[in-house]
Amino acid sequence: MISLIEALNYRCLRYVQQPLDSFHVLVGPNASGKTTFLDVVAFLSRLVADGLDAAVSERTTNFVDLLWQHAGPRFELAIEARIPEASRKLLADEKYDTIRYELALAIDPDSSETCIAAEKGCLKVSPPESLRQRTFFPELAAGPETIITPLKAKDTRTVFNKTPGGNDNYHADARGKGGLWAPSFKLGPRKSTLGNLPEDESNFPVSTWFKHFLSEGIEQFVLNSRVIRNASAPGKGSGFMPDGSNLPWVVTELEKKAPERLQEWVAHLRTALPDLQGV
Repeated sequence: MISLIEALNYRCLRYVQQPLDSFHVLVGPNASGKTTFLDVVAFLSRLVADGLDAAVSERTTNFVDLLWQHAGPRFELAIEARIPEASRKLLADEKYDTIRYELALAIDPDSSETCIAAEKGCLKVSPPESLRQRTFFPELAAGPETIITPLKAKDTRTVFNKTPGGNDNYHADARGKGGLWAPSFKLGPRKSTLGNLPEDESNFPVSTWFKHFLSEGIEQFVLNSRVIRNASAPGKGSGFMPDGSNLPWVVTELEKKAPERLQEWVAHLRTALPDLQGV
């Protein structure tokens, strides 16, 4: 489960660092940054799965559009995820319960191409929960200079890292192999270190899990009202599709196997549509 999203100088987000739990509702006016906040995860997922160009071109043809106020040398993104218990047991040190992934993108001053200025993955110990002072009128966070974890940070251990102008290094995180470096690769500034992680679960159990989780386990739900209004053809399955095109089949499946959940959903819809009898 993703436990934190952090962004610095990304589009309309000057700086945000938001811990997450299993369920949240984002509330705010148009253009307040809700979609951009969620796009942090989608951007990282696309980059790891399909590469730098795919992630950027899906959003803009001009890299500057991704920078806060169209200014500054780069933007930085980071997410943290809780390590599943099965993967955690394979670690050389089970005290680490979270993996943090960090990325910085910029324009290469020599080639004028978009490049990965920094990329890093590290295991960390999640800090104990603390009460945060809430303000009635929150102030705009100034933000740090960088969100990239410094070397030798307390309670962290680097598992992969892109060295600017140098190699991409991978660190074994498996039990009995902690401290060993796999052969380094020189992927260059336009290829993702995590995206090119060797498929070797015996040496990189947590890094491999996280790569698959980020590249294959992220799903965006973007409902298409035009498609939903049309009849849903057979064969679309009962698993909810991101555009909502098979909603009738999902409802049919709920009626058969979980009618109580369907009624809970209808009751929720009645908060906005009091006269609703059923779906």
